[in-house]
Amino acid sequence: MKHKIRDFFLLVCAGLVLVSLPVFLTHLSPIRVDLPQITQQEVTEQDELHQQRQQQQAKASVAKARWQKVATCEVDEDCIIVDKDPCGCLSGPSGVVAINALYTLEFDKMQARSVTKTCPDTEPSTEKECSDTAQAVCQANLCKIIY
Repeated sequence: MKHKIRDFFLLVCAGLVLVSLPVFLTHLSPIRVDLPQITQQEVTEQDELHQQRQQQQAKASVAKARWQKVATCEVDEDCIIVDKDPCGCLSGPSGVVAINALYTLEFDKMQARSVTKTCPDTEPSTEKECSDTAQAVCQANLCKIIY
């Protein structure tokens, strides 16, 4: 008889646990979830930005390919030093670059040169690429300036 009372008591307890379980697992108020609202204008702006980035990457890729073509060489005699900046060495060593002599016209087309740029009233730089000893050479099939 003791076993039957004990089993009945355990059965009642299990039933109470099962009945009260949903009460403990639910909230009295629903959980509020705020999702950001995205407007059609924001979607359009994001699409436009994505397209602009893709266009910039494509332009950069084309520019890199053009630069590779302009700077490619086989022997030192292929290379010359040209002004990258309209002021050349007046704007310092960064104003010149070495390219393949065959591609000077294409290099000029690549440069967005400002005709109205005012050059500094200083002496031309004589450091690094602008020194008297600077010369264009072919290293690893690319024109470089050594000094």
